[in-house]
Amino acid sequence: MSARPTRLAVIGAGRIGSQHALAVQASALLELAAVVDPNAAARDAVEGDGVLRLASIDALLRDAQVEGAIVAVPSARHVEVVSHLLHAGIPVLCEKPCGLQRDDVLALAALSCETGTHLQVGYWRRFVPALHALRERIGSGALGEISMLVAVQWDGEPPPTAFRDPASSGGILVDMGVHEFDMLRWLTGQEVVAITGFASEVAWAEPVVGDPETVNLVARLSGGATASISLVRRYPPGDLCRVEVLGGDGSESVLFLDPAAAEPPMLPALQSQAEALAVRDPGDMAASVEDALAALDAAEMAAAALGALQPSAVLPTTEVVR
Repeated sequence: MSARPTRLAVIGAGRIGSQHALAVQASALLELAAVVDPNAAARDAVEGDGVLRLASIDALLRDAQVEGAIVAVPSARHVEVVSHLLHAGIPVLCEKPCGLQRDDVLALAALSCETGTHLQVGYWRRFVPALHALRERIGSGALGEISMLVAVQWDGEPPPTAFRDPASSGGILVDMGVHEFDMLRWLTGQEVVAITGFASEVAWAEPVVGDPETVNLVARLSGGATASISLVRRYPPGDLCRVEVLGGDGSESVLFLDPAAAEPPMLPALQSQAEALAVRDPGDMAASVEDALAALDAAEMAAAALGALQPSAVLPTTEVVR
C-alpha cells in the first residue's frame, strides 16, 4: 500500500503562488491542503476540491493540518511569514530570495536551526533536467576546464511598478539576478568573487527608481572562470532563459526557457522542488539558506559595482559584508 500524499499549503496566490499550487496538484506525492491569501479573489481562483481557502496564517495554523508550506508572498514579507511558520514547526519552501537583506537570511537560518525545522529556498532551475545534465557534464570533466559562462534572463514583461520598487523586491539584481548567481554556483561549484558591469539609462516606460530596464554584468568565479550575465525586464517575444558554457574540451548551450516552446519547464521543475520539500531530502539539488545567502551576497556585490561605476545610475551602492 502506497504512503499517503504529503499535505502542503501554498501561502500567497499571486502569479508564482498559483503556479506552485498547480505543481503541487500535479504530483501524486503531494496534496494541496490549503491556499492562504488575504485577497479572496486570488485564493478562490485556485481550483481544486477539498482545498481550504484561508485569509491568514493564523487561520492556517488553526484550521488546517499541513506537513509543509510553500511561501510565495511578496519578497518583502518573506522573513515575517517564514518566521511564523518555523516557530510553528512547519517545514518551509520559501520562494527566492528568502530575505532582501543579508541579516534577514541569517536570521531565518538561525531560526531554522533553533527550531529544528527544515527551510528550503525556491531556486527551481536546479530541477530542470537539461540543467542538471549540464551540471553533471561539467562535474565529470566532459567539457574540460571551464573558462567562461554566459547566463541570460530576459523577461517578457516586467512585474507591476510597485513590485519593481527595490523596497518591495530588491530590484532587478535581487528579483532576477539571484537566479543567475545561484545557477552559476550550482553548475560549476565555484563562488562569485568579483563583479563589474553597467545598467542601462534607457526607460522604455515610466522609469522605476532603483530598477533599470537592463543590466549587464561580468563576474569572476573562484575557480578562474568568468561569467557574463544579462538581465532584461522587457523582451517582447516572451520569457527567455539560456546558459552557455565554454570549456577546454567542448562547449554547450541550454535554452531552458524558450518563448516559442509549447511546454515551458517551470511547472515540472516546481513539482520536483516541492517533492524535495516533502521528503526532507534536498541532497545536492534543492537550494539551502546558505545558497540563498551566497546569491544575495553576489547581488549586493553587483549593486556596489554599479553604484561605484555609475554615480548617476538609479541603483544605490550597497556595502558588502563578507
